[in-house]
Amino acid sequence: MQNQFIISCEHASNAVPEKWSHLFEGSEDVLDSHRGWDPGAVVLAERVAEKMGANLHTHPWTRLLIEPNRSKGHRSLFSQFTKSLPANQKSTLMENYWLPYRENVRDEIEKGMGSGYRVIHISVHTFTPVWEGTERNLDIGLLYDPKKKSEQAFCRNWKIVLDDHLPELRVRMNRPYLGSADGLTSSLRKKFESENYLGIEIEVNQKHWFTSKSQWDSLCKHISESLSELSNSV
Repeated sequence: MQNQFIISCEHASNAVPEKWSHLFEGSEDVLDSHRGWDPGAVVLAERVAEKMGANLHTHPWTRLLIEPNRSKGHRSLFSQFTKSLPANQKSTLMENYWLPYRENVRDEIEKGMGSGYRVIHISVHTFTPVWEGTERNLDIGLLYDPKKKSEQAFCRNWKIVLDDHLPELRVRMNRPYLGSADGLTSSLRKKFESENYLGIEIEVNQKHWFTSKSQWDSLCKHISESLSELSNSV
């Protein structure tokens, strides 16, 4: 069975639609922080998609408007800036910004599986190096559902290749988050229960983005090449 890769980046931007900009007046510092987006993630996602010849789905607005990586009804779907909005405005955010993005990703997966491909969905994220005063002691996290054998095997093999490419970095499994926690990939697993859908998240430490452009470019290159190498053997 042939593989089809699909790349997504849920936190690509910290932009705010003009219609909703009044909600964020005076909060530019929050928008610029890791709360507003995943710095560096879209650069990595673009490199991976280009290397793999895969379609890239990017959410163009800040997660603080509505969180594309949370399910309907989740307590974090709306942020401090939008959770107090009236129900009709929340519905508008759902219909205009949340639903179209998730449906586009879902539809491409459905099309690929319907054409007989094993679809490997790579969701690209970055994480803040310090959380609640504690430094996170990893550089790259590979997130998957441990109950899904295909995902577990894929991530174990990817870690081996990453360790060869980047021996000085710490690659961890299901850290700094659990791959089974609520998110786009976990919701898609419920729809596509077959082992022929793999929903993998890669999380990269933002400290490399903030260190230098050349360091981030090098990291993007190695991650992209490692996935390409892996794809030739799975």
